[in-house]
Amino acid sequence: MKLNVKALSRSVIATITLITILTIWGELSKQFKTVLASITGHHWVTKGVVSLVFFVAIYFIFSRLYKDSLNTKKEIYSVIWSTILGGLIIFLFYVGHFFS
Repeated sequence: MKLNVKALSRSVIATITLITILTIWGELSKQFKTVLASITGHHWVTKGVVSLVFFVAIYFIFSRLYKDSLNTKKEIYSVIWSTILGGLIIFLFYVGHFFS
């Protein structure tokens, strides 16, 4: 099976976005964090399971929507920048949360 690089990179970016949203939402809502923890026993485990299922589902959807990219380097940079941005958003959220 040949992977569709464009669909793969877009799925990774979507999953990074989902993890960022779930992390911040979980910190802002004790009830949401409790729901996450009640599913698997710990909120981080649930986020991991949800992220994995989401990634696979989105990849299969995107692989049907996107033709494979010929510019792998561009896709790699998109994933790297999305990772940095997601990490920075979470970091700044926790810094702001700490000082408030």
